[in-house]
This record gives sequence, C-alpha cells and structure tokens, in this order.
Amino acid sequence: MSSDSSLPWLLYGAYGFTGRLLAEEAVRRGHRPVLAGRDHERVRAIGEELSCPIRVFPLDDDQALAAGLEGVRAVLNAAGPFIETAPPLLAMAIEKGVHYLDITGEVPVFEMVFALDEEARARGVALLPGIGMDVIPTDAVAALLAERLPGADRLDLALRSGGTPSAGTLRTIVHHLKDGLLVRRDGELGRANPGRREFLRRVDFGPGREGGERPVAPYTWGDLATAFRTTGIENITCYMARSRREVTLMPWVLPVLQLLFAFALVRRAAERRIAAGPPGPDAETRNTARTRAWGRVRDAEGRSATVGLETMEGYRFTAEAGVRALEALLARPALVGALTPARAFGARWVLDLPETRLIETEADT
Repeated sequence: MSSDSSLPWLLYGAYGFTGRLLAEEAVRRGHRPVLAGRDHERVRAIGEELSCPIRVFPLDDDQALAAGLEGVRAVLNAAGPFIETAPPLLAMAIEKGVHYLDITGEVPVFEMVFALDEEARARGVALLPGIGMDVIPTDAVAALLAERLPGADRLDLALRSGGTPSAGTLRTIVHHLKDGLLVRRDGELGRANPGRREFLRRVDFGPGREGGERPVAPYTWGDLATAFRTTGIENITCYMARSRREVTLMPWVLPVLQLLFAFALVRRAAERRIAAGPPGPDAETRNTARTRAWGRVRDAEGRSATVGLETMEGYRFTAEAGVRALEALLARPALVGALTPARAFGARWVLDLPETRLIETEADT
C-alpha cells in the first residue's frame, strides 16, 4: 500500500442516488475524488458538474478495472447491489494495494469481506464495508453495549428510519428477498421464520417525537455480520420498526415473497417498476427526518443493558458519515485488514458526527 498522501481516491457509482450525495459531500469538504462508473455520459455529466476528474470502466473487464484503480489510495464503492459489484472491486483493490470501502448493508458481502482479512493484511490494505446508515450507528450501539455488559450472549438491534428507501436500496432488497430472514445463533448465520415467539414485537426507542414504543419486525441487517465481529456476541437478531399491520402479516407474506422472488423474471419485473419511481427521498425529507437506533444485550445471569442513539435521515447520514469515515481511515495508516466501523474508529466515533447523540432509554437491569 502506497503511503503517498497526494494520491487521489476514487468513488465508484458516483452518479447513483447515494453516490451523488457522497460526491457532493466530498466536494463540500474540500476533496476532488475521481468519479467513476460504467456509464460514460452519466460519469462525464457529474464530473463536469462537480469539477472532478473522471474514469469510466466496467467491473467485468480485469484490464479496464486494473487501469481504473491505477494510482489511487482508496476506492469507495457506492454501486449496488454490492453482491455483484464488491467481488471484482475487492479482488483488484487487494491486488493493487488499494484500500476498499463501501456502503453495503448486505450480509453476504460483509461475510465475503471478513473472509479476506488475512489477504488484506498481507497486502497492507484496509477493507471497511458498511460506512453508511448500514452499519455505522448500529455498530456503535453494539460496541457500547458490549462495553457496558461484558460477557453478554444475546444482542438485539433495532432501527427506526424517518425516511423512505431509494431505488437502489429497493433493488437490493428485491435481489435478496429470496434469501428470507437471517439471524445469528451460536455464532452461525441461519434462516428463521419471522413468526417465532422468541422475536420482539415492540421496542421503546426512547423519549421524544421520534421515539416511543413502536412495533418491530425481525429483519436481515448487515449487523448480523458486523456486530458479531465487533462484539463477539454469538446470538444476534436485527429488527426494523414497521406498522402493526406489517408486523402481523410478515410471517405469512415473507415465505410467499421468497418463492416469488426466487424467479429472475419476477425480480426483473420488480426492478423495472422500481426504476420508474423516484430515485430516493427528496432534499426536504433528508434534511428533516431523523433515525433512531436501539440495542439491548443480555447475559446468562439475566442482566441486561440498553443503549439508544439518534441521528439524521439515513441517506444524508450515509453521505456525511461515509466521507468522514474515508478521511479517518486515510489518516490512520496503521489500520489494515477487514474492519467494522467501531473496530476501526472506536465505539464513540459516531458521536462526533453531526446531529448524533445518545438518548435515554429504559433502565439497565
């Protein structure tokens, strides 16, 4: 890995909804990243708009990909679904000694990254996936909880988002619906029926308009991979705040969706419908909506600890946190290998981000 701090970094997928937000935030903070993607016209347009250099290359051409990563310190991947874009970028980044970061929330991608830890260390590069709403806030909550209750053997994490998903996020959900619900038990990932009695049905997200007790449904978050590495806790369930009706219907609807979306024809039809809709939440929503993260750990003796955190709307958070995480990584040359955000920067790093604070929750027992 080159230590030349004058080398640029590259943002792949810069013209996507979240990629553009990352590019704009990077420029606002004084960067001139190389903006990249496979669509020449879209890359050229955003490069001219933001006065940044550009590179155009696909990910299925090793020679073009190698040239695309030539002379950069780091690549930040904002092009999803990441299960398709991460493998070639990861392989080439390691080969060329380039730090790799992304904003994925996809469990298989995290597992893939962590399997490359030794290879990345040997090459002196860092692999840092999930530097956005997935998974910076919840990874911090998990790390804080592990500090409060060492020896905890169960972790529950929940997220309540005030915004709406982007088209890219919806396409990723469509891609993974066939996988069903995942949980981690005794250290291993496995499928689960959301109707299990063990699952929480309500979570108290703390005081204030954005908090309160809300219905939740079990959900496949990236924390099933990251929180396991951050804390060592072997039993992890993730949740998302949903309407009461959605929570009630999910055990019946999810198996049907799994069957339907196992067919490529159904996935392509859903993707066409998504493409016809809005690209993501508008500026007013991004500037006003809030996100709450909640976590609870328990140990074998029945003791528990709870932590809540509030931050900005998810896509705005991803843009601001993503650029700051890249800055923090480049400022710490000793960081190598596959890392979670909390392991790279510490549990409290998230609290230095704008509009982010711990919130009061139920008392620990």
